[in-house]
Amino acid sequence: MFGWLKGKQVAEPPPERSTSLPGEVIWRDGTTLPIPDWERHDWPDATDGAKLHAYANGLAAAWVDALGTQLHSGYRRDESASFMLLSALEPRPARALLDYLERSLRRVLTTLPGIASDEGHGKTVVLVLDDEDSYYQYIAHYGSGSDEPEAFSGGMFIDWGYGHFVFAQGPFEQMEPVVVHELTHCLVRHLPIPAWLNEGLAVNTERRFSPSRPRYTAAELAFLFGRFWNADTIQEFWTGKSFLRADDGQPLSYELARLLVQLLDKDYDRLARFCGQALREDAGEAAARAVLGAGLEELAGIVLGPGEWRPQPVLWSSGTEKGQFRPEGDARMTACRATPNP
Repeated sequence: MFGWLKGKQVAEPPPERSTSLPGEVIWRDGTTLPIPDWERHDWPDATDGAKLHAYANGLAAAWVDALGTQLHSGYRRDESASFMLLSALEPRPARALLDYLERSLRRVLTTLPGIASDEGHGKTVVLVLDDEDSYYQYIAHYGSGSDEPEAFSGGMFIDWGYGHFVFAQGPFEQMEPVVVHELTHCLVRHLPIPAWLNEGLAVNTERRFSPSRPRYTAAELAFLFGRFWNADTIQEFWTGKSFLRADDGQPLSYELARLLVQLLDKDYDRLARFCGQALREDAGEAAARAVLGAGLEELAGIVLGPGEWRPQPVLWSSGTEKGQFRPEGDARMTACRATPNP
């Protein structure tokens, strides 16, 4: 594994590691692995950014160290300028992964200017767990409602407390697109955008950086779209519920989101303005009319053909999803990293 490292240039280790604050950590009750109770900590004044950053890094380091110790002695904390990595990787592949994370961060921010934002305090934590049992044991603490959540992906961005990534260790070629996809979710977390827009941005950014063979041919996709999408299922799409289906509706939702965002991306400035105004409550309908000069029915019609595609929030009795379909808890902070609640 990780034979791809031969001949690669990797970044030099950072000169300093974050200082752990084990004496100040308040741990969450009822867990099988150490997870801080982020809301119970006495955060520094929000106006002192440097002190907040140091405090967040110290808590994150204590958490990562405690987690690694409980998993097994082979885990180690490594750091770069923006990331804190817990893994059982050898030093060289760990450094290469950190280097890739730094480059991906810069690329996503550059690719999505005015949309993506690296806000928050403290380094972004990345957990690479070396077996599926540890992976599922960890993510079970965040209540996905599934017996085997996200088994196909092997990775997720957890938007709870101190937002962080967790991956099941695998060949870099498998981890690379997951890293980019989840990092995109992390960097648009500050926007109250609908699920389809959130996922469409992540899928298109992932495919831009890590091109892969399409799941469907154009003819297959047209046939499946025609068979699946109708006046009822399109409402599931606008609410984000169709992304949670256990049938073909799930991959077809990702494909439709990808194509709609591709259409919007033909005028990037307009896409950025749309992302700045789109709200989950109406799937972005008001923003579409204000920014695009047409409703989402017209946008969907370009891909799906004529049909009853207009979002109808009056029918959404079960609410809406925000995208980045990952486990959540009650103590959320609106950042990639840590932002203390006021």
